Amino acid sequence: MKNNFSNISICSAFFVAMLALALNGCKKDSDGSPDVKPGDPVATALSPDSAGVNTLLTLQGTGLGDMRSIVFDKNNANATFYSTLNTGSAIIFRVPDTAVRGQQNIVLTNSAGKTLTVPFKVLPFGVVSSAFPTDFEPGSLVTLTGNNLDVVTKVVLSGTTDQATIVSQSLMQMVIKMPASSVAKATLVLTSSAGDKGTTIEFVNVAKATLPLFTNDYVNPAQNWGWGGTYNPSSDYIVSGSASLKAAYDPNGSWGGLQIGMGTETPIPSETKYFTFWAKGADADQVITLDIQGNKSTTPIEVKKNFTVPANKWTYFKYDIGTLMPGINALNIIVFQINGAGKTIYYDNIMFTK
Repeated sequence: MKNNFSNISICSAFFVAMLALALNGCKKDSDGSPDVKPGDPVATALSPDSAGVNTLLTLQGTGLGDMRSIVFDKNNANATFYSTLNTGSAIIFRVPDTAVRGQQNIVLTNSAGKTLTVPFKVLPFGVVSSAFPTDFEPGSLVTLTGNNLDVVTKVVLSGTTDQATIVSQSLMQMVIKMPASSVAKATLVLTSSAGDKGTTIEFVNVAKATLPLFTNDYVNPAQNWGWGGTYNPSSDYIVSGSASLKAAYDPNGSWGGLQIGMGTETPIPSETKYFTFWAKGADADQVITLDIQGNKSTTPIEVKKNFTVPANKWTYFKYDIGTLMPGINALNIIVFQINGAGKTIYYDNIMFTK
């Protein structure tokens, strides 16, 4: 019995010691970063040693632990990096969106204030971070925002030879005139002296919508069946083309409805994936009820969904029809009903797409 008790005591002591070590280790590694002290940083390799913005870089060396900042010094652009992957021998980070093109230094500083300077060349790829609008028609204007856009010499729709016309360009902004195209949607490919760079943003061709309801006007068989306001084409504000749909809900009434009725029940093409539209808000955020009714000739289905139109700006809405309107394969009416007192909201490119 004495020997057994002694063995149990030894095991218990060992367990407690291991638990203490584990807890201590957790405290040191509470943010998921390796427990590597700052050292005297030395670089042995940077891969790649030249690249465009957003490119992932790997720096190898010694004493690289606990880095706190990484700056591209030509314009003091701060890089994002992964502290959880920062070891004494390597650190991974991206060329920042804001980095200026050309030869410069990357300056790394650790928690002890010690710095490391590594030469690097930012290549002048044209990069797009945002665009408005992302719908287009032949001849419509699209504004691209990003970096190195002043050195872009050509813009085409990906997978095609359909080339946009460059209307104006500066370092961080470019306006292009979109071409006619047979594709339903595509990204853009920008060409500069550094090479080709594709966008992650996808652009939708209004002319190839599977079932348009309103583009520059109501599209046959879609008709204005609205109440509690006036709902007509207007050139006040547009996303693409020549007109949007001005929904002037009666300011002296409430619960007005922009109702788009189909002159006859209209099948939704089988290749359709999305219901999309743009909406420009009034002076305050507005809640709108979207009411879709279909299949009346067989088994009627009605679905309703509330959405909010932010004030004073265009907002794009895109819904997967399998989630939004399950079971509806033929359309009768779509209603955009304002919740409460009337305001004026503009809609554009109300349509079903691939």
